[in-house]
Amino acid sequence: MNSSDELYKVFQKKRKILADLVQRQIKVLYSLSMTEPEESIRQLEERLLTDTFKVLVIGEFNRGKSTFINALLRINQEVLPTDILECTAIINELKWGEKPRALLHFKKAALASTHSPVDIPYNQLKEYVVIKDSSKKEQEIHETPYEKVELFWPLELCRNGVEIIDSPGLNANDVRQQITIDYLSRIDAVLFVLSCEQLGTRSEKEMIDIIRKCGHEYIFFICNRYNDIRRSEEQAKVRQSALSQFTNLTKLGKNGIFFITAVDAFEGYQSAPIDSKLIEQSGIQPLEEALATFLAKERGRVKIVRSETILRNSIEEARKIIPQRDKMLRTDFETLKARYEVAQESLRLLERDRQAIVQRISNFREDMKELVRGKSRRFYGEVAGKIDGWIRNYEIKEPLKLFSGDIFRLQSALERVVKEVTEYLSNKVESESAKWQRQDLQEFLESRLNDLMRQLDDKAGDFVVQVDKVRLQLVSGNSMSISSVEVEGTKISALERIFAAAGGYLLGDIASAGMGAIFGYKEMLKSLIPQIAVVVVTTLIAGFNPWVLIPAILGSGFINGLIKMKATNEQVKKKVSEKYITEIRSSRQPDKIADAVVAKLLEIQNTVDQGLSREIQSVRSQVESIVAEKRKGQANVDQKIQELTSIYNELNDINSELNELMRQVAQM
Repeated sequence: MNSSDELYKVFQKKRKILADLVQRQIKVLYSLSMTEPEESIRQLEERLLTDTFKVLVIGEFNRGKSTFINALLRINQEVLPTDILECTAIINELKWGEKPRALLHFKKAALASTHSPVDIPYNQLKEYVVIKDSSKKEQEIHETPYEKVELFWPLELCRNGVEIIDSPGLNANDVRQQITIDYLSRIDAVLFVLSCEQLGTRSEKEMIDIIRKCGHEYIFFICNRYNDIRRSEEQAKVRQSALSQFTNLTKLGKNGIFFITAVDAFEGYQSAPIDSKLIEQSGIQPLEEALATFLAKERGRVKIVRSETILRNSIEEARKIIPQRDKMLRTDFETLKARYEVAQESLRLLERDRQAIVQRISNFREDMKELVRGKSRRFYGEVAGKIDGWIRNYEIKEPLKLFSGDIFRLQSALERVVKEVTEYLSNKVESESAKWQRQDLQEFLESRLNDLMRQLDDKAGDFVVQVDKVRLQLVSGNSMSISSVEVEGTKISALERIFAAAGGYLLGDIASAGMGAIFGYKEMLKSLIPQIAVVVVTTLIAGFNPWVLIPAILGSGFINGLIKMKATNEQVKKKVSEKYITEIRSSRQPDKIADAVVAKLLEIQNTVDQGLSREIQSVRSQVESIVAEKRKGQANVDQKIQELTSIYNELNDINSELNELMRQVAQM
C-alpha cells in the first residue's frame, strides 16, 4: 500500500466511525418518537454510506486524457482505449466493481421511448466510446445515441472511494453543455489535462472560467507530454508558461500544476515487473499524492464536518426533547389532552405563518423571473448590435474559391463557409455571455438573494420562537421561548434550524458543499450562487450551440438563395450575420434563463416549506406519541420515563465520541 492509498484508508476509517454514530443516533430518535428528525438523519446515513470522491478529468481532443487515466489507475492493462488516432466520444464513469463490467446509457432524446441501460462487453468498449472518423469529432459526439458508459472495475483507486469521470474533448459544444449540466454541481475535484505542446488555448481558458464560476477553485492542471520536449531550455520555457498562465487560476497555486508524461507512467505500470524508474520519471507520483491529500484530507474533512454539524444539531434537539418528554409523561392524561386542544389554535396560526413565508418566497420568484428576463433581453439586444462589427472584422479561414474545385461542389462549399461563420459567431456570443453572467447577472443575483435570505432569517426567527412557545406550553404552560439551539458553544440560528429540519443539506447535493459548512444563511448563499451559475451557464451554452443553429440557418432554402445570388464570401458573411441576428432577436433564451433561475429558487421554497412543516409536525408527533404511550397503561409510562435516563446517557456517549472523532479529523 503506497502513501496515497493510506490517506484514503484513514478517511474511510473516520467516515465509518461517523456512520456508526449516525446509526446509533437514529435509534435514539426512534426511541424518542422524533419521526421527522429521524427521517432527516436517515438521509445523512444514506449519504455517508454511498458517497464517493468524484474526480472529473477534462481537456480538449488529443491531450492524452485516457492514457493519463489508465496510468492513474496503476494496473498492467488498458482500461480505456488509448490509440493515438482515437478520441473518446462519450463520457466514461469508472467505479469500483468486484469484476469488470460496462453499462451503457442512452441519451434521453435518442429514442422515442425510454431505453434502460444495457450491459455491453467491457472488452468491446471501443465500439461504443470511440470516435470512428477523427475528421468529424464534433459531429459524431453530437449524433451518438449514447450518453455515457459506467465502467465497473476492481481498481484499487476506486476501491478507495474514488470515481473517475472521463470526458470527450471540450472542443465540442455538446460536451461543455453536458459537463456543466451533469457534473460540475456534484464533483469533488477537477483534473484539467493540457498538452505541453500547446498550453492554454482559447476554448481551454473559457472552460476553466466556467469551472471556476461554478464554484470549483481548486483545479489540478496536468501538463502532459512534458518529457516529449527533449531540450532542457524548452522544458524550462514550457514550465514558466504554465506557471504564469495557471497559478492564479487555482487556489492550489503552483502546487496545483503538474508536468507529467502519461504514456511513460502507463508503460511503466504495464511492464513486467513494474518499471519503477520509468514511473518516477513520468512525474505522475507527486500528482497522485497531491490528489489523495486533497481528496482524503481537504474534501474528506469537509464531508465529515458537514455531516458532523447535522448530527450535532440532531443530538442537541434530542437533548432538548428529553426533559419535555419526561414532563409530558408525568402529566396526567386529561391535562395533557386539554393542553393539546388549546395548542391547536397556535398550531393553526403557525400553519398560517408557514404559508405566508412560503408565499413570500413565491412572490420573490415571480419578481426575479421578470427581472432576470428583462436583463437577459437587454443583454441579447446588445449582443445583436455587436454582430455587424464582429463579422466585418472576421476573415474566413476556408473561404469560397470559385476558381478551384469549389465551383463543382458549390453547395457543400457554401455550407462549409456558413458553418465556419456560424461557429465563429457562436463562440463570440458564448464569450460575451460568460462575461455578462460573471460581471452583471451574478452580482445582481447575489444582491437579491442576500436580501431574501436576510428576510427569511427574520421570519424564521419569529416562527421558531412560536414553535418553542407551543412546546413549552404543552409541557408546563410556561411560554418562555428558546430562539436558538446550542451546539458545542455555537448557536444555530432560526433559518439554519429550518434547513436542518428539512434534511440538513440545502438544495440536496451541493458540490458547493466543498466550500465549507452549510450552516449560516451567508454560507447557504455561497453554496447557492455556484448552483445558479451552473444552470445559467448551461442555458447560455445551449442557447447558441452551433449544432442547433447551423441546421436552422441552412434550412428554409438558405443555401439555394446564396447560389442564386452567386454569393461572394463577403455576401455569405453578411447573410449569415443577418440570419444570426434574427435568431438572437427571436430567441427564447431570456425566458429559459429566467426559468432556470426560478427553478433553483423553487428548490429553496420547497426546502423552507418542508422544514417549516416538519417543525410543526414534530410538535404534533411528540404529543401524539405520549398520548399513545399513556393509553398502554401506567406501567408502560413508568418504563418510558426510566428509559429516558439511558437515552440521555447514550446521547452523551455519542456526543463524546463525536468530539474525539472531530479532534482526530482536525489532525488529518
